[in-house]
Amino acid sequence: MTLKEGRKVVVNEVKVGDKAPLFRLDSYNAGTIELAEEIEKQKIVLIFSRYFGCPICQLDLNDLLARLTEIENKGAKLLYITQSGEKTAKEFIEKKNINFPVIPSSKKELYKDYGLGRMTTEAIKEVRSKLKESMKAGIEHGDYEGWEQQGPGQFVVDSDGKIIHAKQGWLNIEAILEVL
Repeated sequence: MTLKEGRKVVVNEVKVGDKAPLFRLDSYNAGTIELAEEIEKQKIVLIFSRYFGCPICQLDLNDLLARLTEIENKGAKLLYITQSGEKTAKEFIEKKNINFPVIPSSKKELYKDYGLGRMTTEAIKEVRSKLKESMKAGIEHGDYEGWEQQGPGQFVVDSDGKIIHAKQGWLNIEAILEVL
């Protein structure tokens, strides 16, 4: 627990070795997803994006889609969490031909359960260079959805339900592949 402006703020830091916080939520494109059931079948990669309109998130999504086969070939399933609303999410799912579950959440739900609050200092330091990279790729900012200061993150959960990789910040596919 930390103290902020005289109030207690609970910080749920999820780290390697912890049991993954379980959930049962409806996805935009794959029905109800129950993490406990998914874990029994294979390792799970949880990607916490911010929202589909975020140009850095779009850049990361493009990288993720380009390397999805590498993740799947290691026997893992990808679950993608976003703050985007149904309309925007379904547009991106169709446009990008996304075949992994895209799960809606607010900052008070899964993001909080996995200890993802405001962007970390490290993530903020990368914003300028990542925005330049996304501009160079022709990616424009879309609709603003969710909490603009939301920090992204990634987690890998093994078949015992334990976190084997936890990172707050922008996507790092190499780190994910390394633990798979």
